Amino acid sequence: MAASGGSSAPDVEARVLVAAARRQYLNAIREVATTGTACELELTFDGLPEAQREHYLVQFVSDPVQDGAAGVLAIYFNITARKLAEAKLRERESFLESLLDTIPIPVFSKDRAGRYLHLNRAFQEFLGVPRERFVGKTVFETGPHELTQTYFEMDEELFARGGIQRYEFKVKSAQNGVRDVEFSKAVFHDDQGRQAGLIGAILDITERKRAELEQRAQFEQILRLNRTLEDKASQLSEARTQLMTVLHTIPDIVWLKSTAGTFLLCNQSFERFVGRSKAEILGKTDHDIFDADLADFFRQRDRAAIDVMQVSVNDEWVIAPTTRERTLLETRLLPVFDSGGMVASVLGVARDITERHHFNERLARREHEFRTLVENSPDTVARYGRDFRRIYVNPTFASLSIGGADALLSRAPSEFPGGPGTVLYEKQIREVFATASDREFELTWPATDGRQLCHLIRLTPELGANGTVETVLAVGRDISELQASRGKIHRMAYFDALTTLPNRVLFNEHLRQAVSVSSPDHVTAVMMIDMDRFKGVNDTMGHAVGDELLCEAARRLLACVRPGDTVARFGGDEFAVLMPEVSDRDVLEQISATMISRLDEPFLLDGREVFISCSVGIALFPDDSREPKDLLRYADSAMYLAKRSGRRGFRFYTKDLTIEATARLSLESELRRAIDQGELEVHYQPQVLLRDAEVIGSEALLRWNRPGVGFIHPAQFVPLAEETGLIVDIGRWVLREACRSAAQWNTVSGRRHRVSINLSARQFQSRDLAILVKDILAETGCRPEWLAFEITESLLLAEDESAMSALLAFESIGISIAIDDFGTGYSALSYLTRFPIDTLKIDRTFVQQVTTDRRHAELVKAILSIARCLGQRVVAEGVETTEQAAFLEAHGCEVAQGFLYSKPLPKSAIVLLPRHLHPDELCRDNESDRRSHDQP
Repeated sequence: MAASGGSSAPDVEARVLVAAARRQYLNAIREVATTGTACELELTFDGLPEAQREHYLVQFVSDPVQDGAAGVLAIYFNITARKLAEAKLRERESFLESLLDTIPIPVFSKDRAGRYLHLNRAFQEFLGVPRERFVGKTVFETGPHELTQTYFEMDEELFARGGIQRYEFKVKSAQNGVRDVEFSKAVFHDDQGRQAGLIGAILDITERKRAELEQRAQFEQILRLNRTLEDKASQLSEARTQLMTVLHTIPDIVWLKSTAGTFLLCNQSFERFVGRSKAEILGKTDHDIFDADLADFFRQRDRAAIDVMQVSVNDEWVIAPTTRERTLLETRLLPVFDSGGMVASVLGVARDITERHHFNERLARREHEFRTLVENSPDTVARYGRDFRRIYVNPTFASLSIGGADALLSRAPSEFPGGPGTVLYEKQIREVFATASDREFELTWPATDGRQLCHLIRLTPELGANGTVETVLAVGRDISELQASRGKIHRMAYFDALTTLPNRVLFNEHLRQAVSVSSPDHVTAVMMIDMDRFKGVNDTMGHAVGDELLCEAARRLLACVRPGDTVARFGGDEFAVLMPEVSDRDVLEQISATMISRLDEPFLLDGREVFISCSVGIALFPDDSREPKDLLRYADSAMYLAKRSGRRGFRFYTKDLTIEATARLSLESELRRAIDQGELEVHYQPQVLLRDAEVIGSEALLRWNRPGVGFIHPAQFVPLAEETGLIVDIGRWVLREACRSAAQWNTVSGRRHRVSINLSARQFQSRDLAILVKDILAETGCRPEWLAFEITESLLLAEDESAMSALLAFESIGISIAIDDFGTGYSALSYLTRFPIDTLKIDRTFVQQVTTDRRHAELVKAILSIARCLGQRVVAEGVETTEQAAFLEAHGCEVAQGFLYSKPLPKSAIVLLPRHLHPDELCRDNESDRRSHDQP
């Protein structure tokens, strides 16, 4: 999901986001739009009901649009599933933490770096310290060095060897001083099969240790007593008392039975186990105390011990008489001999190992689960020895190679699959062995099906007992799609999608870099290139052909520049070239001329030859400016100068262009104000019949009477109005004023007075031009036959369907169409028959030289001949002498317009004109008016 700009759909954002989240979202867009720096944001649709909420990771990147304005591309990644999984995981972790806190045995966990992750309540009570003192810290931060070093080495040994680690240690308890404890620890793994840390339990075995020591002493004493029974008979009573005292203090279950199965002694643990007192036990047999089946089982064990005449050790499940629960007993039966060497009794010692058994089962199950995860992980897992050969690979890794696991095991990456990527791989493995530190890197390599895979490889050292790296574990995650997405995003952010050229963003980066390293004796050039007449191709032949033209133009421009130069497309038909380290200005002129020449060559598009040209503007660093943004602006100004100078050329920037641009900006502002404040006027220049100088109509001409300045020359503001689009509003106003005048004059005088109105090509870009004309005719009461529309040849050459449609609509309602300044453009005479043309207006440049230049005279006669053959009327503009008028009349021209008859006049003066005009000497002497170039 993507959006661009400041806000793609505010109503949607307001519905799915609360105010605070929406502000955060919009602020992120503004920041990217302002700085151009990408950012990320996790977003929850918290404005929706909880059941409908979704979670997204939004990436914002700068996204220029066609007009060059800054935009923002927002790419949404739905992470709802991940969020739900994380919530479920937190629920499970909370349950596990509560469960651990109920266990009376101290339990702790650490991460792979040795930092404590969790301590249960029993652990805190045992050591008498709060968990905050441990969590997040290593043993080196929580205890004396002589102990923490040992803890660290034991942990690392566990990570290296795996399995269950048990060892005994002395720990200072909070309440009971120094205690003997047994540490039981195991490694746990993350969801990728990597060692994530360890979990351990502390069992206080102080009493057991004491009991074991005492038990060993008791056994030794019993044996000594047995051997020296005859010599120590007098000491038997005292020894028995001592023995019973010891037996009563140990947690293990101890009893002594005769060979007949009668209980001779037992300790208190035995009493608790069977739920009877010593008086109820001694002198009894197993059948008196236990169920028949259990009693038979115990008697069978006793006979077996007597038969072998040595210690027998067995693990056996029994039903405890008191709890009626299955209990696992680790039982040792020792035959006791009399002085004659005969077995006189059987000594039994049993330890309840039910919990230890369950713990071992859990550890085994956990190990199986972790192995299952590794074997079924979508990530590749491999273990490497010091010779870089594989010791283990999981099925995922094996499936990516021809030959499977057999082809991978016992071979180094350079041996199989080989290739340049394996050199980097083995170098990274070597670094891990040397530094004992993790490594993470991306590796691209070919898959069996020919695809290029990209994996994120993480190498983890596995330490041995001595702390050195014995093996390296490699886990690889397939990020091929991510890599492809990165490339796509990079191309979108820095390259033009159509031509694959760098875009404005990348061009600006190259420009900043170029000026930062530019040498003092060289210049850096920025060229702005605009293709002339591209819009006509795009509009008439379609955008697909226009795109093909842009791609071919890009290839030609690339062929013109030097290696290392940057050609970029900014949008539309605007290109830019960056040329760093230019030593001679002649190089720039030569390359500019080459580009203009190459783009002058015909383009074969859609089976047709198309011709365009280009204009080039050049700005130099540091001559023109040291600021990159100024260089682009100055090159743009120089390019527009090249266009105004006749196109198909190049211009270097000068400071005068900035002054001119400032003046044009000021003039545009004044022109907009002039429209609003009514400073524009319409003057009318009469059109007369040459045979008798009768006034038959006039041409409506736009004038700007600027307060404090006077009339502004049309050549100064009309092109500006065309360029800025103001001509559309001005043209609408002129059309309405001219229609009002035509209606008034034709209604009052009774003679037809046709008013000619110039239409701009920009006005034809509006699809409703014909409708506008009909509306104004109805509004002003003007009849179509009282109007004539004057258009330029360039409008016909553009082959614009909208223009043809409008002209046909004008013809259908009875409005006459004239071609203004005929002969000055790229005339294609076939258009005279294709379009509904009534009148040709000969440009003043031909008329004013018909009596002095033979070529101009012949050209005018040719135009008159063409018009006569096509049945079209001819109007001669700029007639200033009687000789010119006589020439035109002699060769068949019917209508004239010029200073010979009258200068352009305000509306109020037109009604005062006589029906027939004779040469006006005053107008001919008015040199300033004669120089005025009539414009719409």
